[in-house]
Amino acid sequence: MTFRFLGCLVLLFFSVSANAGLKCADVKYGVPNYFESMTRLAEAARLPDNYFNRYHEDVVSLLCSGKSKDIEKIIDAGEVKRSEVEAIKEALNISGRSELGQSYGYSKQKFSELGLCSACADNVAQWYSKKPASRCGSLAKKALEGNPAAIDELQGFPKYCEWKYQ
Repeated sequence: MTFRFLGCLVLLFFSVSANAGLKCADVKYGVPNYFESMTRLAEAARLPDNYFNRYHEDVVSLLCSGKSKDIEKIIDAGEVKRSEVEAIKEALNISGRSELGQSYGYSKQKFSELGLCSACADNVAQWYSKKPASRCGSLAKKALEGNPAAIDELQGFPKYCEWKYQ
């Protein structure tokens, strides 16, 4: 029983790591292993039948060259579905959000998972992402690292963690 469980974990690890880390450089037309990388992308994005077509290649090219506005034409023409474009973006880790925006979104979710109310999580995420060296930003970092005392203090939503919106 234990061997079977470990075997499943190993299989899961390799299947996840096989699709992890795809970047635009991996799926640039003409690079070595282009076809294999595009096939991995099609699987990671769960494209129909885990297969990519020339329109998916166009989407990848446009996304990776920063011309994502041109993708609307391909969607409007019915050549790809918007859901496929979003899945390709996710597989390539292209979110369209700045690093600050990604940090804020991720940390707000984590603070909510720690038991903070939505507004409290928002305030703390503002401090954590925009002013990490502040008193609240430092407390938030400790809480995310799993410090029980910091989590308790953060759950009490101290006054110094109120973000001043302007």
